[in-house]
Amino acid sequence: MNHRELVSALTPLHGAGEARAIVRMVMEECFGLSQTDLLLGKDTDLSATDRAEMEKIALRLLKGEPVQYVLGNAYFCGHRFRVTPDVLIPRPETEELVEWACSLLVPGATGKVLDLCTGSGCIAISIALAFPGAHVMGVDVSAPALSVASDNALSLGADNVTFLQRDILSEVTTSSPYGEEHEGGFSMLVSNPPYVRASEAAEMHSTVLEHEPALALFVSDDNPLIFYHSIAKVGLVSLCPGAPVIVELNTALAAETHALFESYGYTDIQIRNDQFGRPRMLRALMPI
Repeated sequence: MNHRELVSALTPLHGAGEARAIVRMVMEECFGLSQTDLLLGKDTDLSATDRAEMEKIALRLLKGEPVQYVLGNAYFCGHRFRVTPDVLIPRPETEELVEWACSLLVPGATGKVLDLCTGSGCIAISIALAFPGAHVMGVDVSAPALSVASDNALSLGADNVTFLQRDILSEVTTSSPYGEEHEGGFSMLVSNPPYVRASEAAEMHSTVLEHEPALALFVSDDNPLIFYHSIAKVGLVSLCPGAPVIVELNTALAAETHALFESYGYTDIQIRNDQFGRPRMLRALMPI
C-alpha cells in the first residue's frame, strides 16, 4: 500500500482533507518522508520491513484508531507529548486556553499554578516550560494518566512540575486539598475538565467515542457542571486573593458556567471565544 492508496482508504472515515493530513503525519513520523518526497513517489522505495510496518499502521487507522495513538505522540504548544489511550489527545482549542493563561502571568513569574484534571500534563507542562521559575502542580484521578504526564515532564525537561493523584469530586474543601503549604498560595488555577454531556455523545466522531477515555470526556446530563463546582470550591481555598481561574467550557453551557462561578463569589468573569467563534474559555478572579 502506498500513501495515495492509504489516503483513499481513509477518506470515507475522515474526509479527504483529514485523510491526507493523517497520512502525511504517518509518512513523516514513521518513515522520514516529507510531502515533497511523497510527490516524487519515494514511498514506493520503502524497504520490505517498512512496507510491513505501514500495513500494520494502516490496519489500525482503518479501524478508526486516532493517528496520535498509533504514532504514540501529539504536538501541543510546540512540544511533542506522549499520548496513550489513557489520556485525551490534546486539542488546538486547549492551546488557546494555555495562551490565555500565560498572558495573565507576569514574565519571569515565580508563583504556583494548579492544573486540575491534568491528563497527559500538556497544560501543566506547557505553562511550566514557559515559566521555568514557577512551580506547577498537575492533579488527576487516573494513575495511568499521571504516569503519562510524568513521562512527558521528564522527556521535555519540565523539572518544575509535580503531579498528584486526587479525585477533585471528593475533596474536602474547607482547606486546601493539596497541603497546608499551598493553602491560599496558588497564583492561578487552570483546568480542562470533563464537560461533554452523555446526550452529546451521538454528535461525536466514532474515533473519539471508541478510543479516547470516557472518564476524561463525559459527565451526566443531570449534573453537567459537577467538575466546575469542585474547581470553584478548590479555588476558594487554594488561590491567592484576586488570582484567576481559567477553564475550558462546554460551549452549550457557557452562560450556566458563568453563573456558577458568580454564585461562588468570583468576580470580573469573562468568556472568550475560540478560533472557531465558539464560547470555549472562562476566566474568573478569586474574591479579594
